[in-house]
Amino acid sequence: MPTPQHSPSTPLASVLMLGAGVLFGTTGTAQALGPDGMDPLSVGAVRQVSGGLILALVGVIAWMRREGARRPRPSVKIGWVLLGGASIMAFQATFFAGTQANGVAVGTVVALGSSPLFAGLFEWLAGRPPSRRWLVATLVAVAGLVLLSGALGSTSAPDPLGLLLSIVAGASYAGYAVAAATLLRQGTHALIATTAILGTSGVIAAAILPFVDTSWLAEPSGLAMAFWLGPVTVVAAYLLMGTALRTLTASTAVTLGLAEPITAATLGVVVLSEALTTMQWTGLAAVLAGVLIAGTRGRIRRSSLSRPQTKY
Repeated sequence: MPTPQHSPSTPLASVLMLGAGVLFGTTGTAQALGPDGMDPLSVGAVRQVSGGLILALVGVIAWMRREGARRPRPSVKIGWVLLGGASIMAFQATFFAGTQANGVAVGTVVALGSSPLFAGLFEWLAGRPPSRRWLVATLVAVAGLVLLSGALGSTSAPDPLGLLLSIVAGASYAGYAVAAATLLRQGTHALIATTAILGTSGVIAAAILPFVDTSWLAEPSGLAMAFWLGPVTVVAAYLLMGTALRTLTASTAVTLGLAEPITAATLGVVVLSEALTTMQWTGLAAVLAGVLIAGTRGRIRRSSLSRPQTKY
């Protein structure tokens, strides 16, 4: 087994992660352009079923091309796949519930603002302390998210349960990133790791689907939204993120993923004609600064990423 080596995160990996964040950021606008009165959980379930099952099919094809008809050997990696899939579905449920309780602005800020902190905490507990650059980038971006939300100007107190749900959403998103990054460090091919985790989330979502209202799928705008949310914001976005995680730490990747609220705010202004205050524009600039800090000159500890040692 080759000795562990230090390898720089490539500029391409940062670009791919930023691309994933941009695609994730279109989700809110897609929902706003969809039918009225949709159950948020049903939207999340449809998104994960369509996207997750497409990725599962891609993963099966990729596995058969690499390994033929040989079935995967049971290993500890199965646990990371299950953790990643459950984390994605937990994010769907808690994120939408948190925004429903406290509004999109506050719910999104708490979820996305806390996820880099959780990613750094999880990696620190695993013996991989995040860099000072990550800490600075995250603090700048989180401050920007608070300004972008407009929460500082609010006179009403947020719902405590809603805040807790948003925090759980942030931890869930970070949990997926850490699970995926761990699989890659253990030698799993990026495509296999991503499709296995997302396929698992699709199966979980399929079990939820019969218990939610999906009547909005009968409307043309609802069907169009589902086609965008599944193939684009799940299949394309998570493939980009999975590839980026080959050379980015989970903490840096999640911080770069804060391109999502930048995209969401920009689309809100351009497409949905929403207005931003001066404070919110300042917050947008701060988030962008945090993303740029996180995406430059980062280094990670990589154990044989370029030459997988075990097969999934």
